Amino acid sequence: VDRISRGAEIQKFGDGTSSRDYTFISDIVDGVIRSIDRPYSYQVFNLGKGNGTSLNEFISIVEKHTERKAVIRQLPDQPGDVPYTCASVEKARILLGYEAEVSFDKGIRRTVEWYSKSRSDVVSDEVPTETPEVQASGLSRSPSWAQIVSRSAIISN
Repeated sequence: VDRISRGAEIQKFGDGTSSRDYTFISDIVDGVIRSIDRPYSYQVFNLGKGNGTSLNEFISIVEKHTERKAVIRQLPDQPGDVPYTCASVEKARILLGYEAEVSFDKGIRRTVEWYSKSRSDVVSDEVPTETPEVQASGLSRSPSWAQIVSRSAIISN
């Protein structure tokens, strides 16, 4: 959300068909609370939506809600990355009554709304030009929004 909102380049590994079970935080909190409130000792529960969202869908939905086109740097698949991961939530559904309620689309919309409000006091939309940290793959990453905000607070004080 941050990088697309600011027009910063994002790195897209592979063809975008890889899929993950992205889950909104309120659904995870609900599952954790349900696990605490039940009389099951030493149980492991998988929490998630129970279905995947492809990287291509992810980017498209963020573009829709930010109303910005992503600047994509296409890269090869990362070695060792799996094409699909998804939580098996059947046990949590049966024993806890757990069911994720926030769709991926709705979660991104909420995140963009929060992000937009949190940025309202920022003067500039400039993409940082400083040298970013380096990922394990050796590729660079730009500073996070939290890092940019804290730097801007230091500068303005």
